[in-house]
Amino acid sequence: MADPAEVLQQLEDMRAGAHLLSKLKYAQATTRTALAAALDKIGLTMPQFLALIAIDQNADISSAELARQSFCSPQAMVTIVARLTSAGLISRTPAAGGGRSLTMRLTEKGLATLNEARAHAYAIECYIFDLLGANAYAQLLGSLDRLTEAFSQGATFIRTTPWDAYVEPSHAVIAAAAAAKPTARKRRT
Repeated sequence: MADPAEVLQQLEDMRAGAHLLSKLKYAQATTRTALAAALDKIGLTMPQFLALIAIDQNADISSAELARQSFCSPQAMVTIVARLTSAGLISRTPAAGGGRSLTMRLTEKGLATLNEARAHAYAIECYIFDLLGANAYAQLLGSLDRLTEAFSQGATFIRTTPWDAYVEPSHAVIAAAAAAKPTARKRRT
């Protein structure tokens, strides 16, 4: 078990690479690079892979929602959808309710490509599992879920965030000033 005092003292280390947020970013970047290289072998990009997953899970998904779930802009999603359609991985048909809305579905080729891509992702996760061991892997998943949940709620709905309590006084003044509403100036009479 880690000594809390030692862990808290590490937070004072000014080197970026010593901090949890940097380590999370480096881990995300290296694992994403590994998955992107594996997907490249089958002719997919990461956004295309994420789009195929979202379409597989939500057949009537809109392009805007597809963009949100794939972590890209709606404009970029237009290009991704066009490329997936031209590659024969998805089909688009008018929505049952009419209008201009189109539904997206995986084609047989799209489902086969997605399953192959999932096999590559699974292989990378198995490698991580072997590196960490069962307990550390399960603990990491749980910790990441807790972080995602906490930060998803943190700055989305409220002006202050749960971590504001940890801001040093000199930084708190700056944060409070930035969050304060502009006040109307009094007129001189």
